[in-house]
Amino acid sequence: MNEPSQTKSGLVRILVPGAIALIVALLIVGIFLVLPGNSSRSAGSAKSAPAAKNATAQTAAPAASSSSATASAQTVQATSANTPSPPAFDITTRTSQPPLDSEADYLKWMLAHTPEKESYLKAKWARAQAIVARKDATDPRIVEAFLRAPREFFCRTYNMPRAYADAAMPIGFGQTISGPHLVSHMTQALDPQPNQKVLEVGTGSGYQSSFLSELSNHVYTIEIVKQLYQETNAIYDKWTKEYPEYGNIKRENADGYYGWAKYAPFDRIIVTAGIDHIPPDLLKQLAPGGIMVIPVGPPSGQTVLKITKEVAADGSVTFKREDIYHGLRKVIFVPFTSKNGIHSTATDAAQGNP
Repeated sequence: MNEPSQTKSGLVRILVPGAIALIVALLIVGIFLVLPGNSSRSAGSAKSAPAAKNATAQTAAPAASSSSATASAQTVQATSANTPSPPAFDITTRTSQPPLDSEADYLKWMLAHTPEKESYLKAKWARAQAIVARKDATDPRIVEAFLRAPREFFCRTYNMPRAYADAAMPIGFGQTISGPHLVSHMTQALDPQPNQKVLEVGTGSGYQSSFLSELSNHVYTIEIVKQLYQETNAIYDKWTKEYPEYGNIKRENADGYYGWAKYAPFDRIIVTAGIDHIPPDLLKQLAPGGIMVIPVGPPSGQTVLKITKEVAADGSVTFKREDIYHGLRKVIFVPFTSKNGIHSTATDAAQGNP
């Protein structure tokens, strides 16, 4: 009867020392594993530690130089602001375009692809040939944009029969739609590209913006006269289905003298009102390497300037100015109006202008 007890006692003598040995071994292994550099997890932690230390140092560094921090923040902000949202319609995805080498082919294409009437299309074709002959526009992109944009839609009813005459025409509220030669020449000097942000100051009839929307996916336009803004807005809304590029035109009823800071900087800025100085905010909102086209001079006649903004590596800014007509012509635009009258050196703080 004592045999099982003896057997049990023997097993205990065998198992207990083994268990103790196993526990000791596990403790040793556990201690070894938690030492730095002795496990994959520990190795990862060891590698992360210097990075965290460097990150702390990098975060702390700008505190010693507030100007560096400000410059860096401004650069990030400018980069972010100058990245426009995707367009409602990407003009670069067009798979066909109107033929430019034959009036018959052009008419056939436009009648098949647009709601425009043949009489206006013929007048537009004839005006395009004159624009090229006078070298107001020679870039095929600009000529095509002119041949796409329906100027008659933006003339007021009483002027529609003369839509393609080489003349400015009234649109009410003391404003005009500029002549087709001038619009084409200024647009060619501006040279807008598909992915550039283009600001127009002075929406007026809406024709210039419609022209720009054939060349850029990102057009911004400002009009100070509320009633005119509303009329032109209705024209865009009416035709956006047939001309989806109009969906890329952001519109604002405001004083364009101060630009549109929300969407700045702009790669291109065009001003369609005469002024005797260059608005400082427009210069600030022009991106490095950007171009502004603006009529500058007295009410009796302005010089249309092409201004290019150049920023050197040291941050210094210079502006190159060029008369797009090379001294051969002055133009008369409607005055650049404000809420209180007309913008001029007598009413605006023009300090710091180039």
